[in-house]
Amino acid sequence: MPQETSLDDFRALTKRAGLDLTDDEIEHLKPMYDHYLEPIAQMNALDLDAEDLAVVYSPGWDPEV
Repeated sequence: MPQETSLDDFRALTKRAGLDLTDDEIEHLKPMYDHYLEPIAQMNALDLDAEDLAVVYSPGWDPEV
């Protein structure tokens, strides 16, 4: 299981992503980030071959058609 991220490390991640957050915003957002560390680690650990990947993004897709 991934360890919880320190506030300083999380602040560095947000700055690297181009976000200029206040201390209050960082403290509010960090628990959500930590919550998703484990599921993301599990997905990254999957051993997928090229045929297992099927991602499609259609920006003009109309669900009513």
